[in-house]
Amino acid sequence: MSSHKGGNFERLICKQLSRWWTGGERDDIFWRCSQSGGRATQRMKSGCRTFGSYGDIAAIDPIGLPLLQVFTIELKRGRSHGVADELIDSRPTNKANKFEKSLLQAMRAHKDAGSLGWMLICRRDYKIPVAYMDLRTLRLLRGDTFLTEPPCIKFGVLLTYKGKKRPLHFVAIPFEILLQRLDPAQVIKISRRVT
Repeated sequence: MSSHKGGNFERLICKQLSRWWTGGERDDIFWRCSQSGGRATQRMKSGCRTFGSYGDIAAIDPIGLPLLQVFTIELKRGRSHGVADELIDSRPTNKANKFEKSLLQAMRAHKDAGSLGWMLICRRDYKIPVAYMDLRTLRLLRGDTFLTEPPCIKFGVLLTYKGKKRPLHFVAIPFEILLQRLDPAQVIKISRRVT
């Protein structure tokens, strides 16, 4: 995957999130983080926090901060992130596969940011974007309705973390459907739990 494709994907997602957040009025609320969150990652290694720079998306207008208090968002484009099926059909090993690495990256960014949860938005070539989110945070927002309304997949898997298998529960939903089902007002209400 070229960085050009990845950059275009990141810009598109930021604009879509901005329009959703503002009811179609603006497309400039969210933008790509400096170095795709790399600056925050490097500073965390020396114990320094970096406001608003975790994950791949930042709020460049403060009105977008509630979304990032609820979800730290990672973006993956192409094949480098693997596919969720790898969590089921990979041979047993103590090493994380490509998709596990993507999930672990999203989970680390969320932990470093102090957000309520994580979101991983992936788009494979010639496919639509899919949002993966931790089940716990999603239940805070909408209860179990995401799990009963297709199209949606609930995953219960063992994730390889530091050489050990640990349980992880998350949901996959087409990104466009997520934006249709989730009301920004719900996100704002839940974000008050971290302020």
